[in-house]
Amino acid sequence: MTPRKTRRGFTLIEVMIVVAILALMAVMTLPKGLSLEPPLRALRRAVTEAAALALDGQSVRLRLESENGADRGKIVLEALLAATSGQPGDAPEWKLAEVKYPLEGEGWSLSPEIVYFYSDGTCTPARLTYAAKGVRLADGDSAFLTVTGFLFEAR
Repeated sequence: MTPRKTRRGFTLIEVMIVVAILALMAVMTLPKGLSLEPPLRALRRAVTEAAALALDGQSVRLRLESENGADRGKIVLEALLAATSGQPGDAPEWKLAEVKYPLEGEGWSLSPEIVYFYSDGTCTPARLTYAAKGVRLADGDSAFLTVTGFLFEAR
């Protein structure tokens, strides 16, 4: 009777399972800022969400938030809040709306700089452009937002 050899190391299947688990964990923990979604698809989702809020009776707007008067920046979705003090002449204020899919990125351009959404499903027409850092704005992805809230790509 010959003694059995003791096995050292792992089989190929065991190694592949561990690598697959690690890859799955890495994908789940990617930073939120690393968006794999095309910018115009994210814009379409943000416009749809803004229109839905407006149809629910909330006053909402998209506003370009840029630094030092730059031609591009971040687009934020804001909701109009009622005046908090209740005093006559107290102006209501705009505050960031809590949305499921906020629009990411700093390379947005919006013309005009504020787009209002109305309770009948219409909005202010606008041109929106996204260009990543280091890319000229003219070479970016453009879309037009119509009065009816329809968004279509310029290219």
